Formats: sequence, structure tokens, C-alpha cells
Amino acid sequence: MINKQVLWNLLVCAAFLFSSCSSVMRPPPASPFMDSYNRNNVVQNQAFTYYAGDLDNSKHETSGSGHYSHAEWWGDFNFARYINSDYFTIGWGQQTITSFLQTGFVTPYLGVTGWSNLFFFTEDTRKKFSGGVMVIEQVPLNDKWTIGFTEHFSRNGREFYYTNDESCEGVSMFCNTSERHPKFYTEIGGGFYISRKLKQDKLKIALEARYGRDITEEKNRYTLTLNFWTTTPMIPFAGNDGMRKAAKNNLKKTNNLKTAFINKRTRKIEDNDSLFSTRTDSLHSISRQWFKLFNKSQTLSETYTPRDSVTAVTTTGICYDSKANAVWLMQDYGNIVYQVSADSLDYCQKSERDSQIAPAITEGIVASLIGGPLTGSFFGGIAIGVGVGTAFGIPLTFILDEPKKNANVCSEKHTKEQIIEWLKQYPCGGELKE
Repeated sequence: MINKQVLWNLLVCAAFLFSSCSSVMRPPPASPFMDSYNRNNVVQNQAFTYYAGDLDNSKHETSGSGHYSHAEWWGDFNFARYINSDYFTIGWGQQTITSFLQTGFVTPYLGVTGWSNLFFFTEDTRKKFSGGVMVIEQVPLNDKWTIGFTEHFSRNGREFYYTNDESCEGVSMFCNTSERHPKFYTEIGGGFYISRKLKQDKLKIALEARYGRDITEEKNRYTLTLNFWTTTPMIPFAGNDGMRKAAKNNLKKTNNLKTAFINKRTRKIEDNDSLFSTRTDSLHSISRQWFKLFNKSQTLSETYTPRDSVTAVTTTGICYDSKANAVWLMQDYGNIVYQVSADSLDYCQKSERDSQIAPAITEGIVASLIGGPLTGSFFGGIAIGVGVGTAFGIPLTFILDEPKKNANVCSEKHTKEQIIEWLKQYPCGGELKE
């Protein structure tokens, strides 16, 4: 059965492929941008926005040899991704058929963001630029609920069509030579939002309401947005300095943990106390295995919470010191091993490799949507999307060995006797098992 996220991305991609590009846009949602703060992963947002008020729509005018029609859409679909580094966030995405870039300053309580369509980089900047700035104040109510307030100043747009009636003379009654042009207006306004965390921070939802005053044509417009966002693995060429932050956290943990280095060639554990001394303990190579820990502060590896009250880690190396009643585990990636009491862990099933097809498709879609306007070619955008998606998916799928996280991880509980009996097959200083 096809993965739901893959199917969703394919449907979104198909919708964009059958649409043409536009230069008009309106302010993007605020809540997912604010939630990008201090995240190692990429925030991926999907939203639907409904517009009401003095919309300039379905109006027709006749002038000279042609006629004009106005089309201000009553709704928008927003697809965006945000990457954070400390207090700085950059994002990109699609608002219906308009590609845009977004960046700004973000903290847990205050954010300032700016956005622009991709025509900012062309010679038609003055004629086709649409963008703006927004100030966001946020107040976390508790672990699940958050409220926020926004103030924005932007240059919004709507479509403006012109049909040359003279070119249709003597032609079929179905003649359609409409030319689409953007028509822009300046807006100032504000709003608020409320968001809630679902599924242990894996999914969040928000409802945003906003009022905008069109100071160009003196009109009032109202916006209601429903957001859904999740997090996906960090793309290889960006992120929020995850390795640096992980190293800082591990440095604090080493004060309370017994750690050592593993010689990957000999699989010998080399003691930290002396650079030249080598212990007789040896690490056994195993397929990536899950282990349940009763205290997540006892590990240098990445910790996972597949469900409430469960903390788990993975490793590809282990040895059991029966005299000390301790287990040496290898860090997820690297050459550091750490010691855990045999009484404070439980063994789980082998780890399954997590498929990266959905993130690869998502990256390909975003790249194709940005690449199309930049290259000025539909097929050029598709080629860029295929290249980026492939370059993203292959390393994550076949090199990094990302473990699959699901609700069944560490669901089986073993007795103390069963745990010790299982650990005995990997004795420290014994014959290595490859």
C-alpha cells in the first residue's frame, strides 16, 4: 500500500504541474514559522487559507478594443518548508501557483519574518514583486497550546485579465486571447492564532485569523487559515547546527557517564584515561538494534520516544561486562562507546531502515517549483526536481541507515533473567561476533 505522505506529495505535485506560475501572493501563515525555532529537523507545513471581505472578483470592464476582468482568489493552498539555525530561519514553498522565499528572526516569544515571490530576482521586480514583513508575538500556554499575535505590512496581488476583442474578429466564437497581468495593492493589518501539539510533537495544528486594510483602494479583507505541519529529516546541506548542539549536550553528559573510544579496525575499546593504554574489552558488531533505557541521560546516542514513557536508542556495537554488570553500547554514528548498567536497559527488536521516499519526493517537488521560474522552462524545473530528489534520497536511504520509528518499538518487556541471558552472547573480551 502506497505511503500516505508519498500519495499526498504526488497529488500536490500533479496540481502544480497542471497550473501556470503567478507573481501574486498574500501573507503566509505565521505559526509554523515560529515553531521552527531550535529544531534539528525541517518543519513542513500544509495550509489552506480562506479570504473574505471586499474581494475584487468577477468584475468586468470594457475599454476600447478589449475588455478587462478581475480575479481575486477566495482561497489559497500553502506548502512551505522551514530550516532553522539558532535564531535564524529560512523557508521556501508554494502559495497555490506562486513560488516564494521566506526568512527571518525567530525566538520562542518573538519573530520577525519577510517573504517575497521569485520575481524579486528578475528585471520585472517593480511590476511583479509581491511580498512583505510580519512581526509575531507568541505566548506558550502549556506543553500543548500556544497563542500568538501578528502585525504585517505587505504588497499583495490579484490577477487582472485583458482580452483583445479585435484579435477575435472572424475567428471562432471560442476565441480566447486573454492576457493575465498582476495587479497589486498595499495592505497593513494584524491577527492572532492558536496552535496545538498532537502525537508527541510529531504533528501540530493551528488556526489563524487576520484582518487586512487595503490602503491603496481602501478595502477591508479577512483571512482564515488552517495549518498542519510535521517535521522531516534535515536535508544534507542545511540545518540548525545539529552536530554542534549534539556535541555540546554530549560534553555535559560525559561528566556523569563512563565513555571510551572504539578502534574501528580492531574493535578494541580504548580507555579515555590513557592515550596509549588499550583495554582487553572488545565490541561485537551487530545489525542495528533497538534498546530501551530507563533513563535517557544514560546515553550519548540519539534518544527516541516511540510512545509515552518509552525512551529508546539504537546501536551497531555491544559488549557485556558480567563482572561490572554493565553494557558497553556504541553511539549511533561515530567512534564513542558509553557504559550503561545492565539493570537499566532492555533489548528490543532489530531496527528497520526507514524509507526516505516521501522526503525525497517532497524535496523534488519544492526544487522543481523553484527551478521552473528560475530557468524559465517547465522541463528545466522538472529536471532540477528529479536531480535534487534523487540526490537527497539516495544518501539517506543507503548510507545513513536512518532507523524506522514506530509504536511497536520496544513494546515487549523482558525479565531480568532474560536480559542477562541475552547479553551473555556478547561478552566483553570474548571472541568477536561479526
